[in-house]
Amino acid sequence: MSAAAVICARAMNDNPIHIKVFGASSALRERRLRRFFSGLLAYVQRKGKLLGVFSDGRLAGVLGMLPPGDCKPTLRDFLQLMPALLTSNTPAGTVRLAIWLSIWARLDPSIPHWHLGPLAVDTSLQQQGIGTRLMDYAVSSTPGESLYLETDELANVRFYEGFGFSVLARQPVLSTPSWVMIRQA
Repeated sequence: MSAAAVICARAMNDNPIHIKVFGASSALRERRLRRFFSGLLAYVQRKGKLLGVFSDGRLAGVLGMLPPGDCKPTLRDFLQLMPALLTSNTPAGTVRLAIWLSIWARLDPSIPHWHLGPLAVDTSLQQQGIGTRLMDYAVSSTPGESLYLETDELANVRFYEGFGFSVLARQPVLSTPSWVMIRQA
């Protein structure tokens, strides 16, 4: 689990929303993201699937998949997530985190869907097909079901479109563009 949190923190360290929420310092932001992803990944593992791809015996990529009906945290889930959310940032950053997550939660479609994320590949192993393998698994393991995800990187939009996703909405988060995408059943 800690290796997965490190991969997510490093791979997404420069995401625009993460810079807005977790601060301008790359090193500090990465430490904060590790704490954030430690809690988030534990939640995903409890509620859905947390998948890994290994290369030469080490974790190379991670994909979280929350099943239909389980992508919005219950009160109990939220209380379990709270320590990671509160210890991953400053008070002002925690407010920005709450704004970000509440915006994306409001955009979550009402139709049954698998909620994908996080998806991250070790920075030293990117562009080698690992993310593609994870997405191929997500698509092939959910036949006839809708898939949903969010991103704040335009390059990711193009990547996900290659798997049949379309943009459901383009929504600014903290003055940063973000996209919510769906792959219809």
